[in-house]
Amino acid sequence: MQLLELERPISDVVPHIFKRPVLTVRPNDSLLYVGTFLATGPQIYVDGLVVVDNQKPVGRIGGQHIIQYILQHQKDWPQATAFDIMDHPSWMVDAGDPLDAALRIFSKTKFAFVPVTVNNTVATSLSVRDVLRIVANSKLDTAIGELSSRLVSAEHDTSIEKALQLMLQNGIRNLAVRNEKDHTGIINDRKILEFLVSYEGRRVIASPLALDAVSVDFLDMPDARYVKQSMPADIAAEYLSNVSTPCLLFDDSIVTPWDIVIRGLLKA
Repeated sequence: MQLLELERPISDVVPHIFKRPVLTVRPNDSLLYVGTFLATGPQIYVDGLVVVDNQKPVGRIGGQHIIQYILQHQKDWPQATAFDIMDHPSWMVDAGDPLDAALRIFSKTKFAFVPVTVNNTVATSLSVRDVLRIVANSKLDTAIGELSSRLVSAEHDTSIEKALQLMLQNGIRNLAVRNEKDHTGIINDRKILEFLVSYEGRRVIASPLALDAVSVDFLDMPDARYVKQSMPADIAAEYLSNVSTPCLLFDDSIVTPWDIVIRGLLKA
């Protein structure tokens, strides 16, 4: 079933994405403005933004683009614009393209978000999370133990700067944080952006070496959710469809929407 779904048009297989507004920003919009969209919590979950110039898509922005720029420009990043941080190639798909075309862009660019056009105009966007519904409704019974990645973790007193470096060095969005009581929480680029664009965050980072001085336990982080490695991919997709569950853990491994969709569905 899942292979047939990959060959169907995007408009047929994920029709729900055309019922929501498309969020766009302009090349000269500030990083702080752009970051606000990506930092919003579960109430308005945004996986990425389309950068539009004269109604034409010219780039994409995800949380990883912002944190990479912040690390490289710690003194002046608040002055950056969307143009400075965006993914410049204007990757996009048409509503009539097969779902497989979008997933292969995800796999090639390592960024699971793409604008979807209708008559050469951006109508909506597609993210890896949008595809979880397909996996959940399929009979993809591959055990998540076969799709998982190595869990990267940090101690609760790790600085925000070090946490960002760990994410970029390992090409990950979710980092496990362990405290003194062996409790595990999860932080990701979204949680860090949420702090950085908040009033308190902007006040703290106004001081020199701020990113190195603030530890990750200053952030609001959800508890990690542990499951069994034998859990089938379709069941895991149901769990991960809840935006409050960014990932699933077992032993020293992690499973994310990317693992389920790209490693599971695309390569099934």
